[in-house]
Amino acid sequence: MNLSLRTFALLFALILIHGCTGKDDTSTSQQNAEGNAISQEEDLIVTTLNNVANAESQFSKTKDSRSILRFYTQDYAGVKDGKSQTVKDQETYLAEVLARINSDEPIGILSRVMNIKASVAGTVGWATYEYEYKVVRSGVLQRLSQGLCTAIFRKEGGSWLIRHEHCSTASPTPFFLTPR
Repeated sequence: MNLSLRTFALLFALILIHGCTGKDDTSTSQQNAEGNAISQEEDLIVTTLNNVANAESQFSKTKDSRSILRFYTQDYAGVKDGKSQTVKDQETYLAEVLARINSDEPIGILSRVMNIKASVAGTVGWATYEYEYKVVRSGVLQRLSQGLCTAIFRKEGGSWLIRHEHCSTASPTPFFLTPR
């Protein structure tokens, strides 16, 4: 009886040392597969942001608002420098830009995103990134906007769409008050 107890104690100690839980060893590979799936989804969010910037840059050629708006949910709500923005506001802005593109002095747009850091949890994703948006007319820079954004995405079908976006321009305006 003493030998059985000693054998049992030895087996129990071995189980504790080796960390055997009685589960399949596939849990590690399953975690790796889940991690790979998450990083693939994060890559898709990065691709979405790059596709939006590319569509904005090509807008003067395509003249297709839908090529940009297709990356946003219908209930999109954004904030840019403290001003709220909806899909309707974006449609209005793109119509104004299109009118300028079709004028005698057409404009060009260069939009890009950088330093994108994306994360995913189920069908919700988010990303932080830097942006740069330039408007050029007749070779002269008309507008330059640079700043930081945080975006929240919702997966609809197989696509990650922007549900909310908060962007702030990097302003050279000093924070402190000017002395009298």
